[in-house]
Amino acid sequence: MHPLDLIILYGYPPLPSHYRLILLTAYNSEPQIMVQGNSARRKELAAGRRQDCKDEIERKKAGAARVTPAEARARLLDFGTKNSAKSSMIAWSVNPTSSSASCWCAAYFRDGACPRGKRCKLNHEESIAHLACPSAVFAETLPALVRGQLEAVQAGGKLVYNSKLRTQRREKSSLYFVEYNNALVFDAENPQCFEQWAAGVTMQKKPEEDNDNAVDNATVGDGGGGPDIKIHIGPAPLSKNERRKMKKESTQSKPPK
Repeated sequence: MHPLDLIILYGYPPLPSHYRLILLTAYNSEPQIMVQGNSARRKELAAGRRQDCKDEIERKKAGAARVTPAEARARLLDFGTKNSAKSSMIAWSVNPTSSSASCWCAAYFRDGACPRGKRCKLNHEESIAHLACPSAVFAETLPALVRGQLEAVQAGGKLVYNSKLRTQRREKSSLYFVEYNNALVFDAENPQCFEQWAAGVTMQKKPEEDNDNAVDNATVGDGGGGPDIKIHIGPAPLSKNERRKMKKESTQSKPPK
């Protein structure tokens, strides 16, 4: 019990009435801490789950700008399978066996140079400075990474149920970088890297689709010749008036009910 409760309720220790009035005023002015009930807690958790769903929908709408490492790995491997380039995709991921290894210098790994020079105590053995990649704002250190085939790396980063929050939370991914064709195509700390690669792949697909549509829509010329006479071998499409005429004839030929 609060000491003021003893004084106000039980009058112990005995105090003059004006002192008790001063203490009562101070007691009432203090913020009262309310215990959160089960109903309020359930409402809070439900509101958190609804917000998580909204955030996940917004993330998916953003497309490549907010892709997860697992989604980026799946799209890269799909591209590599279709273009016979899966073996050329190299991943840099956290080495599970080197938890006690010293951290890497992020500046040296990305740019090939460390602004702190010899004063830096971090690891300066590996670098991706030779790869073409967009500029990024990154952390000071990186965990010890291992280089290997992208297909053999499990990206992780899946949604896992959290019993305390009673909702799902995305676990940390082990995939940090992916290089392909002398360029960095995925950077866990820079979403613009994968977005730039995805936009380039989309631009490459458009001319191919336009060429396919041109072949599909090719027709024979008025003279019966032309370079696409071997491509289009079916009859010419009907005009609007011809379709109307055929519909009218089919209606007239039906027997009366």
